[in-house]
Amino acid sequence: MVMNKKITLAILIAFLASSFNAQTSTKFWVKLADKNGTPYSVGTPTAFITQKSVNRRLSQSIAVDQTDLPVTPAYLTQIDNITNVQVLYASKWLNSIAVVITSTVSAAISTATNAINSLSFVVNTNPTNKFKIVFEKEFMPENTSTQAKGNGIIEYYGNGYDQAQQLNAVCMHGYGYKGQGMTIAVLDAGFNNANNLPAFDSLFARGGVLGTRDFVEGGNSVYEDASHGMAVLSCMAACHPSVMVGTSPQADFWLLRTEDAASAPPNSETPSEEYNWIRGAEFADSVGADILTTSLGYTTFDKAAFNHTYTALNGKTYPMSIASTMAVRKGMFVLNAAGNDGAGTWQFIGVPADADSICTVGAVDVSGNYAGFSSKGPTADGRKKPDLVARGAAAWVAKNTGGYEQGSGTSFATPILAGAIACFWQRHNTFKPYKVLDTLRKTASNNLTPNNTIGWGIPNMCTLPVGIKEINSNTNIFSVFPNPTTNKITIRITDKSYAAQTIELRNVVGALIKTCNISSDETIVDLSSYANGIYFIKVNTKAGSSTQKIVKE
Repeated sequence: MVMNKKITLAILIAFLASSFNAQTSTKFWVKLADKNGTPYSVGTPTAFITQKSVNRRLSQSIAVDQTDLPVTPAYLTQIDNITNVQVLYASKWLNSIAVVITSTVSAAISTATNAINSLSFVVNTNPTNKFKIVFEKEFMPENTSTQAKGNGIIEYYGNGYDQAQQLNAVCMHGYGYKGQGMTIAVLDAGFNNANNLPAFDSLFARGGVLGTRDFVEGGNSVYEDASHGMAVLSCMAACHPSVMVGTSPQADFWLLRTEDAASAPPNSETPSEEYNWIRGAEFADSVGADILTTSLGYTTFDKAAFNHTYTALNGKTYPMSIASTMAVRKGMFVLNAAGNDGAGTWQFIGVPADADSICTVGAVDVSGNYAGFSSKGPTADGRKKPDLVARGAAAWVAKNTGGYEQGSGTSFATPILAGAIACFWQRHNTFKPYKVLDTLRKTASNNLTPNNTIGWGIPNMCTLPVGIKEINSNTNIFSVFPNPTTNKITIRITDKSYAAQTIELRNVVGALIKTCNISSDETIVDLSSYANGIYFIKVNTKAGSSTQKIVKE
């Protein structure tokens, strides 16, 4: 008698499942000594990072170095060939490997770790564990109304107006800077249903999502997981006029899932979220992202013995914090939420909010008052944190079922600020990440007395502090006449030291509608075929760019 194939398969699956459940699986982080024998070279960087990433480094005079080289493939092979060991992921920045050791015999795990440590190129091996994370749950009653009518600008932004205006991002948008050409990588737990929501119709229609990656389960699908990242994305990318417009509605995005919010411990199938995050950050760098924003933070593990301690929050102890600093050194501007433990027993920021050189973001309410839940500094080595703040109390975000609601958390303050910074950096495109942060600190509301609740305060995106030269300033670079005009305008370069190259004409929402080259000190642009209204003339130079508003009537 031949057994039914379906029954046979069911028995086999059950057997394999029981065998797997009997196994012990432990994840380890293996630190390597060098990158000897690598087939890669800093002289040919496009073999391991994109040209866009290379261009970002060139624009900031950042050299490609050994930390950019992938981990030596031969090292991966030798470790992966050890009995019971499987390589999960390699970090080039930290020159380390995440592995899982699986066996039905606990002693075999010790044998495997000893075999790893016996390799000449291994420095040490340490266990990893899955983080615990609590997402914001403090939502206000559903409300999809827009701001009061009567003011065209307020009506256009809808519910997004107050949180953008608080940072003076509306002013930046008025000059035509809405994030065009800026790439923001969002590292989160998932972007549930984002590809089907009205908030993102414009984003997807213009191809503003450059790509997606799932570093938890593999592949590129991120729209069926947690909705936290979708809400975060809406703070920046929403473009639903008269309902909600975010702080960088014309920026481009990479959507990267690094947090496994759904699975319960123990989870033996994926490395801990800290290493997923590092993997996502390295990927963001490789594809040329300008800004990296994360609304995740960690202080505890599933096993209390591995919890972070405050005394180690110095930005140099935990791998995720080290990688955050490394990301800035690669030319990205990095933002991370301070956390929501300000009123709890922990109170302090988490990992990687303790990292040096990144912008740790705290939360305030619509009036600029400190939100009591926002985690506090300082870091263990005495640095003030957070750096800057934005609205995180009753902030407006999109719902994954459609519509909008108010939610509280530094998770939302962070992307609101990230989008505004994309516009600021777009305008001041010769600044390096360090100068962007330092400049915004100097413009902020609490810059004279920074503290460990709101840091330097709420930055002003449209104002530069005394002593900072605005290369993109309109002053004395070019003039436009007549203005207002009925058909044609003349653009005269008044400062030849800026070596003007091209002219862009953009409409009131920042869309590029015309471009032309500059061949002389004066260039005539014909507007006769365009409707009456407000436009922006942008002159691009070797030193930066400059924008002026014009009116056609």
